[in-house]
Amino acid sequence: MEQKFKQHIESILDFTSNPKLLLAVSGGVDSVVLAHLLSKCGYSFDMAHVNYKLRGGDSDLDESLVSETAKTLRVNLHMAIKPIKPGASGIQEKARNLRYAWFEELVAEHQYDAVLTAHHADDQLETLFMRLSRGSGVEGLSGIRAKNGFLIRPLLPFFKDELVVYAKTNTLKWREDVSNNSTKYFRNAVRHDVMPDYLRLSPQTAANTLTSVQHLQDTFDAISVQVNAIKKAWENAPDGITIPLTSIEDLQPKRFWLHQLFSTYGFDAVEVEKLLATHAGKKCVSATHELLRERDYLILSLQTTPVDDANEMYFVNENGIEFPVKLEFSSLNVHSKTTANSVLVNASKLTFPLILRRWNKGDLFYPTGMKGKKKLSKFFKDEKMSAAEKNNQWLLCDEKNVIWIIGKRLDRRYLADGLSNTLQIKIV
Repeated sequence: MEQKFKQHIESILDFTSNPKLLLAVSGGVDSVVLAHLLSKCGYSFDMAHVNYKLRGGDSDLDESLVSETAKTLRVNLHMAIKPIKPGASGIQEKARNLRYAWFEELVAEHQYDAVLTAHHADDQLETLFMRLSRGSGVEGLSGIRAKNGFLIRPLLPFFKDELVVYAKTNTLKWREDVSNNSTKYFRNAVRHDVMPDYLRLSPQTAANTLTSVQHLQDTFDAISVQVNAIKKAWENAPDGITIPLTSIEDLQPKRFWLHQLFSTYGFDAVEVEKLLATHAGKKCVSATHELLRERDYLILSLQTTPVDDANEMYFVNENGIEFPVKLEFSSLNVHSKTTANSVLVNASKLTFPLILRRWNKGDLFYPTGMKGKKKLSKFFKDEKMSAAEKNNQWLLCDEKNVIWIIGKRLDRRYLADGLSNTLQIKIV
């Protein structure tokens, strides 16, 4: 297993030498095995553990075990206590958001090249079935990525049974989370009520299903490349994004590509197809955007009240913007880091085109690294910004919220969570 692990992790860690790694460790068998495999293969790494205080003394025992493991392996350990009320709704999602936001902070503070998590093949299968039940498209069904931004999942080729055998063979210590047996959580219900019967269909079922997931990942990657190529012909204009009809009129199958191109703006492929068949001056409207038919092009714009002439406003599409601030949007590799001029955001939270504008009285946001919300006027005061600096500060926004006080602070609601597609937004 160690040899297979080493070959796999070397294939996804595309560093020249000595990457600075952070390993997320819960105390369960998966992350404990990953810690020992990394150590045996000679990797230098630090560990991180979050205590949510959800299970009283059991949570503290998890923390103690992780601390003991770090001492045994002689690695540095980051600890955080982030309490969640046991009766709170969406516990698993809240816990996930808390830990990934903290990982983001650790990456920025300590300049880690990657964060490693112990997701394995069983997690991949469960994720597929969960998303199937929710009606996910190709992107959702492509499952968990071995590498997504700063996140690395080196155990995806291994099944849980293999990890348990390795742990027992090497007399490792780990903790069992009894909440994993409760089927009140959706993932647990899939794990205990669905997967056993499915995997009994044949000895090859698990491996073949993972092969299908890989095919779906390749399919989505191919679609994404083509979508980006099509959008290169789209241009920023004062009144929105200009979409030449020549960039979309020959696409086949038409509705499939119209869905890929316009669903993120709230448009149904059928209504866009009808718009293309009509004459100039017609339009269709979504909850957030307007698509106007002109003779040779479409204009995509936000459904918003324009600001007055005293305030400048620019639309920003997926290709970025050149003026007045040059912003570049790009997918990530493991070298990507958060800096003052570069942030990592959850792409699924963005609806293009975005807006670049100055600040308005009453603007507020939810700063990363802080609880609650904060008015921009108070943020500027705390930053000791002069009146001129405040008036010259650019904001990247959507139709409702401030996303990024450019060059200063990101709204934590848009922070990359490591599970969805991640974009890097960078001042060039």
